[in-house]
Amino acid sequence: MEILERMFNVALIVATLRTTAPILLVALGGSFTTRAGIFNIGLEGQMLLGAFFAVIGTIFSGSPWIGLLCGVAAALALAFIFALLVVTFRANEVVVGLALNILAGGMTVSLLKAIFGTRGSIFGHGLVGLPVLRIPFAKEMGWFGQMISGYTPLVYVAFLAVPLFILFYKRTKLGLYIRVVGEKPEAAEALGISIAKIRYTASLLCGVFAGLAGAHLSLGYTTMFTENMSSGRGFMAVAILIFSAGDPKRILAGCLLFGFSDALSLRLQTFGVSSYLVLAVPYVVALAALFALSYRARPRIIQETLASMGRALSVKPPSAAEPPALAREP
Repeated sequence: MEILERMFNVALIVATLRTTAPILLVALGGSFTTRAGIFNIGLEGQMLLGAFFAVIGTIFSGSPWIGLLCGVAAALALAFIFALLVVTFRANEVVVGLALNILAGGMTVSLLKAIFGTRGSIFGHGLVGLPVLRIPFAKEMGWFGQMISGYTPLVYVAFLAVPLFILFYKRTKLGLYIRVVGEKPEAAEALGISIAKIRYTASLLCGVFAGLAGAHLSLGYTTMFTENMSSGRGFMAVAILIFSAGDPKRILAGCLLFGFSDALSLRLQTFGVSSYLVLAVPYVVALAALFALSYRARPRIIQETLASMGRALSVKPPSAAEPPALAREP
């Protein structure tokens, strides 16, 4: 009982919110392209590039806010290349996304070596993280105050963006255009909506949020950059987008699930659990969630298949004493 109390407490909830924020930001960004009818698997690379250039901008300017803008600009550039290849030149979106992920990984390693003469990670050099916001009177609220206070600004941005995204897709003209382009491109074209323009806009908006997610990783979640810092979070966001279809409420639920598994895996390390098993926890949760939700997405097909198999196995051949039905007809 004491172990459970040490593992499941307010600190775990706080860690869950911290680990959820970067996945939520990049997944919300990916909802733009998903709703616009683009399967954007390049979120990982955009996030990684945003994290790297946020650190570069902060080191050379001394301001984390300028670093944040640099990270967003770098992710935007990669998002524009993605849109150019996919929308204008009609390249395969999966191939382009994977290629840009590889490009981002190699570019960050090469630039890290060229600029700082090192491999692995970079910290210090005047690197300043994003400030932590303390809500007034939070200490007087007990455990609830611990839950809502003491985060960097991008954590609050991530969770406050969810209701804004719901209103955006339901109440704004651009949100409705993105949905129409993704769901009924023929109808959008008949209405005079430029499909290419909307998909470019969606890709660039996706780049903004992927850049924010990357900047949060290197300036908020930690204050450093390491190779492959995104650690599959972009791919987790893609998995969430697959079963959520870009719906902000489902995105929030999926991100909280993965954020909780990530926080729990970090907590398990303090109890002597093998690091290999701990690192596998978020990915096992991802596979389990995808399996469960894919079953829910096709219940009728599975049920009809099982019913057909049951009928086939329950059929009995006619007995020799009973003539066939056709033989009894006059």
